[in-house]
Amino acid sequence: MLVYQIQKFAYRNKKLTGSVLSATGACLGVWSVAEYMEWKHESSSSALVFPGKDNIGDVGRSCSAERMLPRTYDAKAIQEFWLNRPKTVMRRLNDVTGELLPWCFGLWYDIQMLPAAAQENNRDALLQSYAVRLRKSLTKLGPAFVKLGQQLSIRPDLIPPVFFKELTTLCDSVEPISDEIALQLLQQELDCNSLSDLFEDNVHLVASASLGQVYKATIRNTSEQVAIKVQRPDMVRSISLDLFLLRCIAKGVDQITNLLTNQSPFHENLVDAFAHGSYLELDYENEAKNQLFFRQHLMRKCNVCIPQVYSQYTTRRVLTSEWIDGIRLSDAPNETIARLIPLGVELFLTQLLDLGKFHSDPHFGNLLVTSKGTLCLLDFGLCADIDDQSRMAMTAAIVHLLSGDFEALVSQDAKALGFLPEDLDTNELQPVLQKILTQGLLESGSNLHHRRRKFMDLSNELNEVFFKYPFTVPPYFALITRGLGLLEGIALTGDPSFDIFKASYPYARRRAIEVFGARGLERFRKKHTNK
Repeated sequence: MLVYQIQKFAYRNKKLTGSVLSATGACLGVWSVAEYMEWKHESSSSALVFPGKDNIGDVGRSCSAERMLPRTYDAKAIQEFWLNRPKTVMRRLNDVTGELLPWCFGLWYDIQMLPAAAQENNRDALLQSYAVRLRKSLTKLGPAFVKLGQQLSIRPDLIPPVFFKELTTLCDSVEPISDEIALQLLQQELDCNSLSDLFEDNVHLVASASLGQVYKATIRNTSEQVAIKVQRPDMVRSISLDLFLLRCIAKGVDQITNLLTNQSPFHENLVDAFAHGSYLELDYENEAKNQLFFRQHLMRKCNVCIPQVYSQYTTRRVLTSEWIDGIRLSDAPNETIARLIPLGVELFLTQLLDLGKFHSDPHFGNLLVTSKGTLCLLDFGLCADIDDQSRMAMTAAIVHLLSGDFEALVSQDAKALGFLPEDLDTNELQPVLQKILTQGLLESGSNLHHRRRKFMDLSNELNEVFFKYPFTVPPYFALITRGLGLLEGIALTGDPSFDIFKASYPYARRRAIEVFGARGLERFRKKHTNK
């Protein structure tokens, strides 16, 4: 009977039926071509990496991808790899849209349908349920989306408190892989017959993060306690795919921006800058080098703790460091946060303006307070370098910003840092940006709600500026703004009145004197006060 009804409907709606069948056939055809292309390239790649083996399995394919993909970020090589695997790309797009589109539509629909009389009572409960769903969706989608959630989780001024509290659990509470898989990988990476040859029989899981998980162990020969970070399997393949998709989206945005505005395209460069740092996070030997660099140079300048690295137990996918007893800075008493956050700001500015290499991922899980009350910095996978010329320009820009010299900030510093072309006449732009910077930053104070309202009031003017003038965001600035935003967000959780400009001033002034001299700094001040 049901078959007859379907046949009857199809006969009466021949055009609709034909369209549906044509669309279905086209989709199946595209999918078949994609599957054949991927099978062909996977087979040829496996034959090169594993000659003489017909069936290498999932583990073999993972190893094949890791050997074929570049060790450092190379957009062209990654693009070439994934364009030859269209089936996997389409599946990933389907996963992302399948997770996030229903969440976005559901949240919008439920808020719109919520009766006005019940909004006050039910809104928080509704947002809480969607915050939990978002955390689970981001976790399910993998490391790239977990890191997106981590960035949101340290900005209480940008998201509702319910989402802020829920997303903070993404920092450490990611579902771990089984100990059997992780310890087998650890044994393989350290090239030993048994882990008991190197460590005592007390190796146990203490934390799980987006890229790997951390075990606490004791070295058998020395009885030293260490933290062993073991990378999750197949990370190179999955991270490179997400970065490839993000870069494709950024290219599309740049094309639209270039067509509709005078703004120079920069989104692709921003993604490349972020991708370069994120991709390097997969190389734990590079992270060990960063950690040793900061331990050698930063500990001499600031009162900070940075764990020692055990190079003999470190590989590309395993990092072994000194174990540090302490609590997360965000869990410390408010008076401890108030005492240590100015040091955190000084740490960041020292890295940015003095060392030329900076830690750009200071989230909740990476800043500890040791048992001695010292600030401890962890996780050096995401770092970036700043050249001498840019450091000089940034030092001058900070001095001009803090002294209120917006003319020099726009006409000199914005050009020196690469935000504006050298030949641009800034006479028309200067008063507009002066108003935005004065009202949006300096006069908005430290009250979050007042600051947010100020930026909302000025958002239209700011958009007009970016549409009208050829602004370009330098690639490294993506990581700088991320690092400062993360640090300010942590500070605001312990001290709602925190003002990052006031916290930055003491070190910025000292550094400016070192760079320009006391007389040079006085000329900056006189130039502004004599206007």
